[in-house]
Amino acid sequence: MARNKYPEETVKKILDVSEQLFIEKGYDHTTIQDIVDNLGGLTKGVIYHHFKSKEEIFNTILEKRYTVDINKQIQSLEGISGFEKIKRINRISLRSLEHQKLAFSAKSLITDPRVIGELYIEAFQKTIPYLQGVIEEGIQDGSISTQYPQEIAELIVLSTNMWLAPSLYKMNEEELLNKLNFFKQLYDGVQFPLIDDEYIQDVVTMYRVIKE
Repeated sequence: MARNKYPEETVKKILDVSEQLFIEKGYDHTTIQDIVDNLGGLTKGVIYHHFKSKEEIFNTILEKRYTVDINKQIQSLEGISGFEKIKRINRISLRSLEHQKLAFSAKSLITDPRVIGELYIEAFQKTIPYLQGVIEEGIQDGSISTQYPQEIAELIVLSTNMWLAPSLYKMNEEELLNKLNFFKQLYDGVQFPLIDDEYIQDVVTMYRVIKE
């Protein structure tokens, strides 16, 4: 009865328990039954009343607990140049280590062609237009000098979300550093010095965390 009377509390409990299990065991090694066993008397039927699948639970956790927080941090960036805003957006994302570790625990999802395709489409429909707008701000305030704001936005998304994605490319740390140094030369060559020593260290730290 209580679960019907207080659905928000039930959903929160499911998300809390699932998140802890995903962190401890990894998404792939956590079953719906594991979640049920830790819900203190709630049944599998209750879970499926609120969520269609384990994947939906996982995506809800990422959205509610992490993505919303990251977006709030990004939206709070004011009083800085367009170029500095781009750098800080990257920094916020790279330093959200709990989010990165949880996301990359779901190897069966992040290597699924369907999921990769959905992320790719979302990047081109939402992320690139947003970054292009910030780059155009930078052109207006003089912090960015380029005639190719859309192409630079696409380069940022492709290099950070695709070419450096651990789910798509198996790399050791030496290979990662080689790729980062190549991207540094590439960005410097188009007068958009996004990658510096701090950026490289943040990426290396992220890789070490998600490999733990």
